[in-house]
Amino acid sequence: MDRLEAMLDRQYDLQARVFKTLDPDMSDEDKMAFVRTHVLALIDELHEALAETGWKPWATSNHLNADAFKGELVDAWHFFMNLMLVANMTAEDLYVRYMDKQRVNRKRQADGYDGVSSKCPGCRRAYDDVAVTCRPRGSIAPGVMAWCSTHETHYRDTEYPV
Repeated sequence: MDRLEAMLDRQYDLQARVFKTLDPDMSDEDKMAFVRTHVLALIDELHEALAETGWKPWATSNHLNADAFKGELVDAWHFFMNLMLVANMTAEDLYVRYMDKQRVNRKRQADGYDGVSSKCPGCRRAYDDVAVTCRPRGSIAPGVMAWCSTHETHYRDTEYPV
């Protein structure tokens, strides 16, 4: 068995059978509460990892407590896996989506990505991201800069939100 699959299986066992916080039949409301809790926990663990480094440019400390840092990354990994599990994301899903995103990121860099011009003016999501259904100028009507599917709004050249 693949190592990532083995970790996901063990994490599912911990969440579903031991803690009883992950149920395949949970409601959307319960899933959102689960996601909220685990995203916040993941962020907290990443802050704890950051605290194991001398990251402050205004301070003279230049340290990395490598063992403690690695421990915090493992803690963060637990919460990341929980998020994968609630989304029914498999190891294969992660791999495929990672490879797809790598291709997108490499193409963006080759094309001179500026982080602004290729994003929807409404929701600020990149047109080339998976599941973004917004459309840029040229694919809509004359005088229209973009269609934002998130806000269900046309943006004209003179209405570009800053």
